[in-house]
Amino acid sequence: MKETIEVTTTTTTTTTKKEKNTLLLVFRLIVGLVFMFSGAVKAIDPLGSCYKFTDYFTLAFDMPQLSVLSLPLAFILAALEFSVGFMLFFNMKGRLGAWLALCFMIVFTPLTLYIAIKNPVHDCGCFGDALLLTNWATFAKNVILIIMVIYMVVKRKQINNPLDDRAELGIAIAVFGIALVFQHVMLRHLPIKDFRPYKIGVNIGTEMANAANSKQQKVRNILTYKNSVTNEVKEFDEENMPWQDSTWVWVSSDSKPVYDNFMDRVKSWILDPPETIHDFTICDSVKPKANDYTDQVLNLDKPVLLVICHKLEKSSVDGLDMLRELQSYAEKKDYYILGLTSSDWDTIDNVKNEFAIDFPFFVSDDITLKTMVRANPGIMKLEKGTITGKWNYRDFKFNKNY
Repeated sequence: MKETIEVTTTTTTTTTKKEKNTLLLVFRLIVGLVFMFSGAVKAIDPLGSCYKFTDYFTLAFDMPQLSVLSLPLAFILAALEFSVGFMLFFNMKGRLGAWLALCFMIVFTPLTLYIAIKNPVHDCGCFGDALLLTNWATFAKNVILIIMVIYMVVKRKQINNPLDDRAELGIAIAVFGIALVFQHVMLRHLPIKDFRPYKIGVNIGTEMANAANSKQQKVRNILTYKNSVTNEVKEFDEENMPWQDSTWVWVSSDSKPVYDNFMDRVKSWILDPPETIHDFTICDSVKPKANDYTDQVLNLDKPVLLVICHKLEKSSVDGLDMLRELQSYAEKKDYYILGLTSSDWDTIDNVKNEFAIDFPFFVSDDITLKTMVRANPGIMKLEKGTITGKWNYRDFKFNKNY
């Protein structure tokens, strides 16, 4: 009888240990995959991460002087995230990876809680523009991840590395270096995957119309009234207004989203709606006194080359220098060519004179221009409002038949 009890106890202990190892493996793979995905989508679009850091410094922390660090921090964050994810997923220095992941979570979990409460930025940018989570969904995701990471750190001695320590460390360092080089390539050219709404093949006019219609269909106007007799406060919509009852006094108005079903409501708690084209404008001055040429340009009968310089004073000198050749190219191809910038007219005139640029420039929103193409200057080709080409100025080849 005693032997039977001992055997049973030993078997239970072995089974429990096996289950814990399996849980450790699952956590390591999940956390590693999340970190690799987060680092990869940031590395594909380093300028997008740079803009997000700038938003944090200016909007969330009121420290605009730190914006000069945005691009270096974007590079380092993406490379570190991908490297830590690689270390965990492939078990290359997995114990060190667990500690590094814990450092990440200790910093970003309270940060995302602050962002969720204060809401200074619309999206935290944890998955770049590839997957837009609400701020509260981001915080919830980090709470789940930090629980997994703490478990991994506690059980780190059960993580057995398959290779020699020096070999694994060398591989991890190499992955970090490759991630940095990859970002440099993306910065000098364009992201290999475009997560923004201005993709090749998109018709800008159609997307703007769809965005306007979608917004109208998914919003319901709510009016709050207070009963002057009973002091009851009640919400009404436009279909059941208390027109005939003078005891109801208007208090406030609001708009609330309308969901077709419960799953759409759940998605709204987790996912931010995808970005749409709703603020694209081509004007000859700053609104409200501007003349708007947007529809005219989107419906021109010939192809249009848009030269996009979100800030002319920050544009590459080499890029501005090639615009004379680009203008000659457009004339030979019988294309329209025009520039878009958010700079003031004095800057526009100075740049045009300095670089002998003859084609006209128009004004558009700075954020819109940075969204359209991740280059300064960048080039976008439109045909009847449809985007048929996008280039960093370095990649536009005049000997090709664009």
